[in-house]
Amino acid sequence: MAPLLLGTVSARCFSGQIEEALGPAKTVLKKFEELRALEVTLMRDPKENLDAYLVAVQKLDECVNYIKLNTKGTVRLLQDAAESVMQQEAVGKAHEQRLIESISLLKSYSTGEPNPNLDGGLLGIALERIAKEFKRILVQHTLPLTLPDRLDEAERTNGNGLTDQILLPPAVLKRLQAIMQNLSSNGGLEKCVESYREIRSTRAFVSLQGLKLDYLKTCNPEALEKMDWDILQTMIGKWSEHIEVAVKVLYASEKQLCEQVLGKVANGAYIDECLYKVARIGMGQFISFGEGVARSQRAPEKLFKLLDMYDALERCMPNVNSLFDGECCRELRLQLRELQKMIVAQACCTFWEFKQWVVEQQHEVSVAPDGSVTKLSSYVVNYLKYLVGDIYNPIMDKVLKIEQTWRGQARPEESGLAHGVLLFMQALERQVEARSNDYTDPALRYIFLMNNIWYMRTRSKKCELGGLLGDQWLTEQRRKVEQYTLAYEHEVWGGVLKYLTREGINSQAGRSVVRDLVAKRIRDFSSAFDYACQKHQRWIIAEEDLREGTKNAVVQAVVPTYRNFLSSFGHLLESGGGSRNYCKYTPENIEQMITDLLYGRLELSRPGAHQGGHGSHGPHGRQAHVPYAGDGHR
Repeated sequence: MAPLLLGTVSARCFSGQIEEALGPAKTVLKKFEELRALEVTLMRDPKENLDAYLVAVQKLDECVNYIKLNTKGTVRLLQDAAESVMQQEAVGKAHEQRLIESISLLKSYSTGEPNPNLDGGLLGIALERIAKEFKRILVQHTLPLTLPDRLDEAERTNGNGLTDQILLPPAVLKRLQAIMQNLSSNGGLEKCVESYREIRSTRAFVSLQGLKLDYLKTCNPEALEKMDWDILQTMIGKWSEHIEVAVKVLYASEKQLCEQVLGKVANGAYIDECLYKVARIGMGQFISFGEGVARSQRAPEKLFKLLDMYDALERCMPNVNSLFDGECCRELRLQLRELQKMIVAQACCTFWEFKQWVVEQQHEVSVAPDGSVTKLSSYVVNYLKYLVGDIYNPIMDKVLKIEQTWRGQARPEESGLAHGVLLFMQALERQVEARSNDYTDPALRYIFLMNNIWYMRTRSKKCELGGLLGDQWLTEQRRKVEQYTLAYEHEVWGGVLKYLTREGINSQAGRSVVRDLVAKRIRDFSSAFDYACQKHQRWIIAEEDLREGTKNAVVQAVVPTYRNFLSSFGHLLESGGGSRNYCKYTPENIEQMITDLLYGRLELSRPGAHQGGHGSHGPHGRQAHVPYAGDGHR
C-alpha cells in the first residue's frame, strides 16, 4: 500500500486514506518483528534461564494478543483504502492481487482463534516447554515425607501434626508459581495440574509406605478372623495410629502445598480434585482394612480395638471435614463416616453380647480344687475394670449414646454403660453359683463362693466399677460373703465344736466316769480339729481382708468355747497323769493354728504319722498328726 503514495497521480488522490491505514498497519508489522526477535530466546531450554524465558513468553503472549486485538481495525482501514484505489483502477492487476492477498492474510489473524501462522507455532512450543520445566522442577524437588509412627499428645491436642519438613524450598515454590501464572493465562493450566496430581500422588503413596503399611493388604474379614489375635491387635493398633498420621500430617501438608502452588491461579475445584487424587489410594487402603475389621466376627477382646478405631476416626473427622471439603472429596468423606458408623454398631453389639459370652463359658472353665477364684471371674472383672477405666470409659459411653440416638431409646439408662456392667456382673455371679455345685464338699463350696464373690466386690470397689455398680450392689455382695462365711464356719468348725458339748456331764455319775467322758470329748475334739486342719490345708482364701475376717470369726467361735470347756472340766484331768495326756492343744495353740491354717502357713505331717504314741484320728478313721504346742511349729 505504501508505494502507492509515490505511484500514479490518480492513486495519490487517495493519499490521506492510505496514510490513515498505514499507521496501524506499521504498528502491527512491528509486533511481527518482535515475534521474530523473541524466537531466539524461546527456542532455548527454559532451565538455562527460567526467569528470562518466562519474560519472553509473556512478551510473546502480549505481541500475539496485540495482533489479534488490533488487526481487525487495521484490516478494515486497509481494505477501504484498497477498494478505493482498485475502483479507480489506479494500480495494475498484479499489484491489485498482491494487495488482496496481503489483506486476506492479515484478516485471518483477527479471528481470535488459535493460529499457528501468527507466530509460526512459537507460543505453543514455548508453553509446552515451560509445562515440561514445571514437571521437571517438581520431580526434582519432590522427596518422600518422613512420617512419624504416631502423633504425640500435643500434636493431637492441637488438632494437626503439620510437619516442619520443607515440602518445597521457597525459591522452587516461587518458580512453580511463576510457571503456573504464565500457563494459566494461555490455557495451559490443565496440563500443569495433571502433572502436579501425578507427581504428588506418587510421592504421597511412597511416603505412606515408609510406615510399613503392608498389613493393610489383609482386609478380607475371613482372613482377619483366621489371624492370630496378638498379630491382629497389633495391626489394628497400627491402623489407629497411622490413619491419624496420614490425615493430620501427610494430607494436611499436601493440601497446604497444593494451595501454595495452585491457589493463586486455580480455583477451589482444581485444589479439591488434586487432593482427592493424592489421597484416594492411601485413604482407600485404610478404609478397606477398617471395614474388614468391622465386618469380622465379634469377640470380647476385639471391643477395645474397635473403640481405639472409633477414637482414631473421631480425632480425625474434624480434619477430614476441613481438608476434604470440596465436592470431589465428598465420596471420601462419606466412606469415612460410614466406616465410623460400622465401628459404632460393631462395638455396641460386642458390648451387649458380652453377657451371653459369660453365660456360654459354663462348660469352658473348670473349678480349682482349692476353691480359689476362677479364671472366668478374674477375666470378667479385669475386662470390665479396663473397659470403665480412664481410657475407654468415655469412648464406650459415647459409642453407646450414639447407638441410643439411632434407636430412639426411650429409657437410655437401660442401655447405658452402667446398666450393661451390672448385667455382666450378675451373669458372672450366676456362673459362679452354678459352678460351685461342682464341689462335693459343702465347706469347699462355701470357700469357693466366698473367694469369688469377695473378689468381684473388692476389685470393683477399688476402681470405677464400684461407682457404676453402686453402693447397693456392693452392700449386697458383702452380705452374701458374710452369709457364705457363716455357712463355712458352721459346716467345718461346727462339726469340731460339737464334741465340746456339756450334755451328759453330770457330777452325780461319779468323778471317774465324768473324767473319762471329758477326756474322750477332748480327744475327739482334737481329732476333729486335726482332720479339719488337714482338709482345709488344701484350700485357699485368697484375699487378705477376707482371710483376716474369716480367721477372726473362726477363732471367736472355737477358742472361747474350747477355753471355757477346759476351764470348766480341766481340773478333773489333773489326777491320773495330768491334763497333758488328754489335752493335745492349749487354747493358745488352737488360735495360732487356726491363724496359720487360714494364712497357709500351717505344715501338717503326712497321714499315718504318730507323735509319742498318741495318734489322732479323724471322724473317718484317717490318721493325721498336728504338732503339739511344744513341738516348735510356726
